[in-house]
Amino acid sequence: MTPNLQIELRRFISSNVVSKLNKFYFENDALLIKGIDVSIGTILMGLYNRAEESGFYKEITSLITDDSTFYQEVDFTSGRILSVDDCYRLEGNAILKEIFTTKKGRISEMISNEVGIKSETAREILNFSALLVVSYLKNNIQLLDSLKLLLEEQKRDILNSIHPGIKIILGFSCYESSVEDKNQSIGRSIFTLFGHNFFSF
Repeated sequence: MTPNLQIELRRFISSNVVSKLNKFYFENDALLIKGIDVSIGTILMGLYNRAEESGFYKEITSLITDDSTFYQEVDFTSGRILSVDDCYRLEGNAILKEIFTTKKGRISEMISNEVGIKSETAREILNFSALLVVSYLKNNIQLLDSLKLLLEEQKRDILNSIHPGIKIILGFSCYESSVEDKNQSIGRSIFTLFGHNFFSF
């Protein structure tokens, strides 16, 4: 069964995880969840942008070592993060630099502005989300060969979870996902109007 990457990753963000994260950041829970969701989508689209680089996905997952503190704290079978500490502040930074190179700072500031959370919070949950996404891929290493195709198939939904300013930084038109939505709607409408006649002969 083809996994929906966003849904699979979202299930790790339990109310317990949000509560523990908020011991560091003191944000509104709903905004913190929204910030993490946006960060996950941003990381996935960052990976999508590197899809043409041979070996990049294997290279990025190799940055997560088996003795990584964060990796050991994730129970992938039950979809739970067992403990939340500040290890991701250091561990996530190297991953973000690889995915976004010089854009990391601009992206975290845009998350801060568009979600409505503090700059420090945006920086840290981007680190947290990077570790979560890449740890998930490391644990599901068989997905790497089809990751480019998965991201292509799920691109529209992922882009819909990202704010316009972030899309632009990532190199996407802020109207790209909505235009695709409209095109699909038009296609469905034409089929509804004429489909019966086409198949009634």
